[in-house]
Amino acid sequence: MPSVRRLLARHRTEFTYDGEARESTNEVRLCPVRHARQRVLSVSVRVTPEAEVHHHRDAFGNDVGWFQVEGPHSRLLVEAEALVEVSGHPVLPAPAGFAALEDPGLRDRLAAFLLPSALVHWPEAVDYFAQGLEPGADEVGRWLVDLEEAVNRSIVYERGHTAVDTPVERVVQARRGVCQDMAHLFIALCRRRGVPARYVSGWLHQAGRDDPAESHAWAEAWAPGTGWVEFDPTHPDPDLTHYVRVAVGRDYGDVPPFRGTYVGAPTERMDVHVEIREVDAAPGAAGGADAPPVPGVSG
Repeated sequence: MPSVRRLLARHRTEFTYDGEARESTNEVRLCPVRHARQRVLSVSVRVTPEAEVHHHRDAFGNDVGWFQVEGPHSRLLVEAEALVEVSGHPVLPAPAGFAALEDPGLRDRLAAFLLPSALVHWPEAVDYFAQGLEPGADEVGRWLVDLEEAVNRSIVYERGHTAVDTPVERVVQARRGVCQDMAHLFIALCRRRGVPARYVSGWLHQAGRDDPAESHAWAEAWAPGTGWVEFDPTHPDPDLTHYVRVAVGRDYGDVPPFRGTYVGAPTERMDVHVEIREVDAAPGAAGGADAPPVPGVSG
């Protein structure tokens, strides 16, 4: 398999309204940023009706685009395009026991990814589920690999049973869900065990796929001696040369692709279309400038 892929991703969100909307204020997380295995060659966001998009970094280092459409409009279109180079899976986590995670400095620095969050917690239903699922490995890295497989075996991928705000206890009760639900469950089980874990949103390139792609969700866990390692319980042992990272957070609530408010008629329809394909590098091309590195604990 290639060690590096150049992927072109296009994400299109269109809202149509049953009448007119105005005073629309929005933020989007649709721009990938540089990462240890990801080089951003170009990225842009376009809005119709035309609006200037301002950018800043949030507390997790994600690129956040912000824009306003003040005048009346019956349609809002947001189009993002990114060209990135992504590399493969890092080395397997170094052998280390769970005692290494008890370091006070580490726990303080990664507290946001150890504590319960709005969509990731472990009430009695999750605790009971974990007792029958949890791997027995005593090394953190091996435990994480086994957990990725265990969540995949335990949850059937099926649409229609969950929504973006479904908490993990409902996922374990239904034993069905989509990539977001499996990521949330994996993260909850990690934090329950004292392993820092966070949510990753982005795009997954699937070669040969005829129907439109979608946004994808997976997870990262902190392995002592290695750092952040990516896991995808929807597709265990993932080939990361197909994964474009867009944003990270405690759970989905920190990284929605689109969030906004407006005054006027109710939304009649929202359509989301994602296209991601592999492209060849131009002969002798050096690529564009990378986005700044993610600050803090990212990377």
